[in-house]
Amino acid sequence: MFLIKSEEIEYTESGIDGISQCSLWDNGSNGGTYLARLKANAYFPSHSHPGWEQAYVLSGKIKVGDVSISKGDYIFAESGDIHDARAITDTELLVFTEKGIELI
Repeated sequence: MFLIKSEEIEYTESGIDGISQCSLWDNGSNGGTYLARLKANAYFPSHSHPGWEQAYVLSGKIKVGDVSISKGDYIFAESGDIHDARAITDTELLVFTEKGIELI
């Protein structure tokens, strides 16, 4: 069993303005589970998915491709999907990836 207590969660800058992340688990295949925080108007550029990706919006509102999602919404991207994302408000996501992403 692996546990991270809430007081142990530490976010690091992602290298993209306005976006920080906290890795919770690494699956050994460039994927895993992480938390992502995006400040309002932060832009995550177009990227592809070599494997699936799932995201659950913990707070805020974000546009993923042409779809806007907000607190409580869930989105699934299949292997090969390509999209970008822009935070409409400050947003926090819980993200699960099979094989990570590849920036385009």
